[in-house]
Amino acid sequence: MGDSDPVSTTPHQDLPSPSLHYPYSNLGERRAHLLPSKPCRSQTSRLSSTDLSPPPLPQKTLSRTRSLPTSNTLHYSSGCSSLPKREYQSNPGQTSWEKLRRPLLESQSLEEIPYGRVSRSGPEPHRLTFATPDWELGHFFQDLDSAQEVYKVLRGRQLDSLRCIEKRLGARLAGPWPGRGGPGQVFRLLDSKPCAESGDAWYYRVVRITEDTWHLLAAKVHKPWSMACEPLDTEPPGLALQATLKPHFNVQSLCGQLPAGTLPEAPWQGPVALVAEVPTQTVADWVGANKELHRTCAGQYERQVCLLLLQLCGALKQLHVDSLGHGDLRPENLLLVAPRGQPTGTLPQLLLTNFARTRPLVPQLPAREDELQLGLLVYEMLGQGPVLAQARGASPPPLPIRSAYSLALARLAPHLLQAEPDSRPSVAQVRVALQTMLWGPGPKLQAQGLPLGPWLDIHRALLPLELAERLAGSGEAAGLEDWLCCQYLTEASHHMVGWALDFLWGELPAAGD
Repeated sequence: MGDSDPVSTTPHQDLPSPSLHYPYSNLGERRAHLLPSKPCRSQTSRLSSTDLSPPPLPQKTLSRTRSLPTSNTLHYSSGCSSLPKREYQSNPGQTSWEKLRRPLLESQSLEEIPYGRVSRSGPEPHRLTFATPDWELGHFFQDLDSAQEVYKVLRGRQLDSLRCIEKRLGARLAGPWPGRGGPGQVFRLLDSKPCAESGDAWYYRVVRITEDTWHLLAAKVHKPWSMACEPLDTEPPGLALQATLKPHFNVQSLCGQLPAGTLPEAPWQGPVALVAEVPTQTVADWVGANKELHRTCAGQYERQVCLLLLQLCGALKQLHVDSLGHGDLRPENLLLVAPRGQPTGTLPQLLLTNFARTRPLVPQLPAREDELQLGLLVYEMLGQGPVLAQARGASPPPLPIRSAYSLALARLAPHLLQAEPDSRPSVAQVRVALQTMLWGPGPKLQAQGLPLGPWLDIHRALLPLELAERLAGSGEAAGLEDWLCCQYLTEASHHMVGWALDFLWGELPAAGD
């Protein structure tokens, strides 16, 4: 090019590169530079056709017409959170139609969402709540015109709701753990006499004060466990093992130690352990205090026996999962505590304690010692301990039948007292049998051959309704027995319920087998 070339006269002008792409520019304006120069056209705007090739047309990417709602579209509530309040007042600046079409405006194509976030089965049932907007119901029900489809979704929602109720009830009954304390804590002894006495310890009520927090605890003063004179600071047997156990509602929980000399007025010497639950009596005390109730109201008493045994099986099941056997199931080693927030006279909370004889379980050799002691405990709680002791190894005497519960326990006890350990049912199986005794189904359902799946669906739907009606009527909140029933209905399957019915009402084992 010569010096008279108009392009060379503007050395600082930015020239477009031949490969430069203008996807959203005015193509007519760009192509005008390619036309022959007119006399009236300024030479500074003219570009040679050899300097710039025509820019390619913009490539438009077509997306699928299917779309998914964004994360802001569905206003779900978490499974166990409180139900959100329905907002009846609409925004003055937004019409109802604008609310309805907003999910469509905020939608995204399937290609814009990672594969892992695309749900193949729709929203989870527990996200369906009373406050779910009407236009979101289609995300939960594939066909609202199908009663079977609606029933299937609601059945899953009922089970999720029952699990949420069970979880909340358990947290409320257990309450917060008081912890192990810290520096600056002060203790006060409330009584000079023990509030309860178990087979291995006395219990005294103690208050622990930390800044503005007060905790009512129990000082566990162990009894002498040997004839020799042991030092005061010697750790009682089983206490170190108890400190390593997983938390459970029916296992006594340790929460620190009371150092020696902390309470000069205390009727003991040396350090003692602190437990979170304050017992009122043992199962042995409870059996002795309710003899008249057993005589006059056998059904009421024996139902409570089944509920206490059910709690014990829950604690033993946890131990067996950790490959531990208690080895000393006696009424003196089972404590009773008033449940948190429950009125006086309701079902007590059972606590398993005294782990001095706890031993590891050997998987290759199922001793089933706890199951055998559980069968002996059934006799003692029904007032037949002395009669069983007189048998002296012979066939156990039959239990007297005073109600439907003692009838079922009389069917259970012979299985637990089998001589061969392999013939005894496990603690987990005994727990299912007790649940079936308490809440059904009964032997009549088995005799009629009715399906067990619909029976479970019916009771899973009726239990929350009963709890709500009681709360709305008399203001009675759900208690410990309701929580145990929730556990049963959330865990049960028609297979395990069918096994329990066959186990309880099938053919009894022969004596001495």
